[in-house]
Amino acid sequence: MKSQSLGNQIIKLNSVDSTNNYTAKLVKETKISFGTVIMADFQTYGKGQRSSVWKSEKGLNLLISIYFDSSFLNSENIFFLSKAVALAIRECIEKIIGIKVYIKWPNDILINGSKIAGVLIENQWKNEKLSSSIIGIGLNVNQVIFSGEEKVISLKNLTSKLYNLNSILKSLCSSLDSQFTRLRNFEFLEIDRQYHSFLFVYNQWYNYEKNKINFKGKLIKVDSFGKMVLELENGDKESFDIKEISILK
Repeated sequence: MKSQSLGNQIIKLNSVDSTNNYTAKLVKETKISFGTVIMADFQTYGKGQRSSVWKSEKGLNLLISIYFDSSFLNSENIFFLSKAVALAIRECIEKIIGIKVYIKWPNDILINGSKIAGVLIENQWKNEKLSSSIIGIGLNVNQVIFSGEEKVISLKNLTSKLYNLNSILKSLCSSLDSQFTRLRNFEFLEIDRQYHSFLFVYNQWYNYEKNKINFKGKLIKVDSFGKMVLELENGDKESFDIKEISILK
């Protein structure tokens, strides 16, 4: 499984349950190169964070998974992969539309408070060492009507333009390649600095929910393990995992 440039090999699918599932199956049953991109027109069961479902109309949005060699990372710095991916998507979108783009912890991408992209990274381990990662990305491109409670937006909603998905993929791969190079060079401090500079409600008091209890907190950092660190109203500082807490609307 020789390493290669991101997107040199693209496998395009008409329909699949989930691009992440399909990639995992390929990794298990065959040998695919690192950097391979799986791209689907439609997912019957696209996966999001917190076991949510990523819904997308057929052929309108960018739905991909990337097979990535993350063996140079470990359990103490693996979340920098998530930070790097979020930064790349954010950068790609901002270059296309010229509108300020933010990252909502841990790695959702927001414009004007509405979600335009999401990420789900699934890591593979061997003998307690990280061996590879499957990076799933959903980016809303040409869809204009969305159902559900969550505030969602697309590139077309913002600009009224119709976009070529292959061109979007090429731009995204370029941004990802740049971030992955920094990651391989262990530029963790710079990745962390940039991630926090674009972090939604960073250093602001905001409403959160844990165990159905609402409270206010100030987001002071996201640590190397991906936990959100909040300053509470009583002055205490507390860390939260993604499954423990929700950022309210």
